[in-house]
Amino acid sequence: MNLEEFFETKHSIDFPSEKDYVAIYRTFKQFMNSEIHNEVKSVTTRLDNKVYLNDHSANHVKMVMQKVSAILKDCSYLTPYECFILLVAIQIHDAGHIFNGREGHEKTGRNLMEKLEVTTMEKKIIGDIARAHSGKNDPIGGLSYKTTIFGQTVRIQELAALLRFGDELADENSRASSYMLEKGLIPEESKLYHAFSESLYNFMPDKESHSIQMGFCLTKQQVQNKYKKENSDIYLLDEIYIRTFKTFQECLYYNRFVNYEHQFHSINIKIEFLDEFDSFFDPISYRIEEKGYPTLLINLEFKL
Repeated sequence: MNLEEFFETKHSIDFPSEKDYVAIYRTFKQFMNSEIHNEVKSVTTRLDNKVYLNDHSANHVKMVMQKVSAILKDCSYLTPYECFILLVAIQIHDAGHIFNGREGHEKTGRNLMEKLEVTTMEKKIIGDIARAHSGKNDPIGGLSYKTTIFGQTVRIQELAALLRFGDELADENSRASSYMLEKGLIPEESKLYHAFSESLYNFMPDKESHSIQMGFCLTKQQVQNKYKKENSDIYLLDEIYIRTFKTFQECLYYNRFVNYEHQFHSINIKIEFLDEFDSFFDPISYRIEEKGYPTLLINLEFKL
């Protein structure tokens, strides 16, 4: 049972003031699906002549929910009220693209909550959690650790970490516009990101080993192609190396805000090379993890 399915089994008695938060969420989800998510996809695939982002539609929202569910495994770890807050934050986390494109999208998604029948304080908490999915200036660390609202505890930082890392894990094959990529209809500056997603066929947490599994499959053409990235050329294989280390960095950041049960301490990567049904190169496997005593590289300048 995934997070949304778990939440939908709850009743008014499980929420503050016995308010029907399930009905509130269903109404808001219907609004997002009918009015917003398709528009987000339209905007993100036509930001300008150089930017064609990978999927940000309702399918991506659903995938993030699935990844968060896989991280938790047992969704009852969250209270029904926390489920509501997290689900709404997932719904709006990328929706801000419709207002001003990619710039500041993590903040403007909160504007859509005017359709959400909850209090201003609840909207603020949801907006803060959604906003923290993007950025490198410690956006989760800047949030309150937890708060109490209507007599119920909400673990704000932990919910934000689940959303952010679930969003990271959702960047797999289903997000690529494979047909557009095949036909050369994606701008050169965006092809790399679709090629990366297209090659990533497995991106799942393994709770038993506290590790993340990443599986890639590259064709000869994908291996040989050069892609544009920041005014230079790069091979997809090099981008995979870069992005897997970025995933580990996100993993370490996520670990700061969740209990040990939900932490992950390594990334296991396997890259296979297939042309049609035949392998044309031996698979590459590697593991990223922290080991040994940590060291600091510090450059201090003393002035007397």
